[in-house]
Amino acid sequence: MIASLSVKPVCGEQPTFDVYEGQRTMLPVIRLPLDLPVYRMANARTQTEQLAYIAEKNGPANYFEAGQDNEEAQQAQHNILRGFANATAGSVKPIIEELERTKQTEPIMITPSGVVVNGNRRLTAMRELYADRKAEFPTFAEVECMVLPPLTDEQIDDIETRLQERPETKLPYSWINETLKIRRQLEKKSKKETDIADMRRKSVGDIRKSLSALNYAEIYLRDWCGAPGDYRLVEKGGEQFFSDLVPRLKGKEGPLLEANLRMAWLLFDNRDSLGGRIYNFNKVLGEKAEHVLAQLAERLDVEDEQPEDADGEIEDSMEIDLGGETHANDYAPLLALFDNPQRRDEVFDELKAVCQTVLDSGAASKVGKAALRAAQDANTRLTEIDLSTADPNTHAGIEKQLDEIIHRATGLKSKLQEIKDSAGHTSSSGN
Repeated sequence: MIASLSVKPVCGEQPTFDVYEGQRTMLPVIRLPLDLPVYRMANARTQTEQLAYIAEKNGPANYFEAGQDNEEAQQAQHNILRGFANATAGSVKPIIEELERTKQTEPIMITPSGVVVNGNRRLTAMRELYADRKAEFPTFAEVECMVLPPLTDEQIDDIETRLQERPETKLPYSWINETLKIRRQLEKKSKKETDIADMRRKSVGDIRKSLSALNYAEIYLRDWCGAPGDYRLVEKGGEQFFSDLVPRLKGKEGPLLEANLRMAWLLFDNRDSLGGRIYNFNKVLGEKAEHVLAQLAERLDVEDEQPEDADGEIEDSMEIDLGGETHANDYAPLLALFDNPQRRDEVFDELKAVCQTVLDSGAASKVGKAALRAAQDANTRLTEIDLSTADPNTHAGIEKQLDEIIHRATGLKSKLQEIKDSAGHTSSSGN
């Protein structure tokens, strides 16, 4: 039917610049019954929703891929697209409202077999409006279609990408759907990184960073949320957050990397309450992860979980932490706290406090007050020590630590006096 109509198209021909590497191509435009075109299941826009549907229905992984001609799968795809037909993007109104006001102003693009390459949302909106208010939209009984010549799947993919990258595209793909498509193209080896970057007007570095961000998002979904493949959880607010992790986790490995990831996951879980602060906190974790972990361990009393020696006593090597760094081997108790769902709210509250303290300290250092802030923090920690509740088995360890504190404080006072004397000498010499 489509082939015969294309020979003498009732709507004539229209030019397109999006078929063969941007070459001008004249394509026939025909009218088809509204129910004849079929949705393209490989539509990159709907990937995350398809995966979520399969997970919810416990369906086969290829449910949509193999369901191009399946009425049930087509209906499921229609339901997914209905959400996009009603979606907004900034000041852009939903496509269903546009069609309600202006009717169909440009043809959808289909293959010779009737598969929609461009215009899936418009077709969905037209079907919804016609089904609900047939009398108001009689022209929607048919849909204008621009018919492509026979093309390979790869060529159709390229057309979709070029159309999506046009400045006038109204509803952009989510970062997840875009990156999933890039990864699929690379896995099929159908395109080189440079080709993909050029087509999207990006650099190869941008492409690689997006893929790494997707990898971190998938780790978050799988290992932290226990919801592998449910990309809906990371679409909102995830692009910048996971992209920021790429340079900030570079070079980290082992327990430090595991702890850093868990701190990041906690921040992302609570992104709505943090607002814009999440990006500053994420930066702190990247630059000062060991310091943050040390402070967090102290606030959460992680030292209370240290192993006892052979006599059942806590070893004298215990420390009263004045803000030093935690060694990688000491992260196990912290990791256990992160992984305990019942403690996550508590851990997040302390993590937020530590991150804010680090940020405040950084601001203070810019005006020369970092040393004073550190001395005040150390003094506060000392005033919090309650010896009356100390286990007798810890007395020796406490005494050892207090001797060390006195030694450090004496050394710092001597150094401070030297600086003051030097400053006074310089001042008098200047006079």
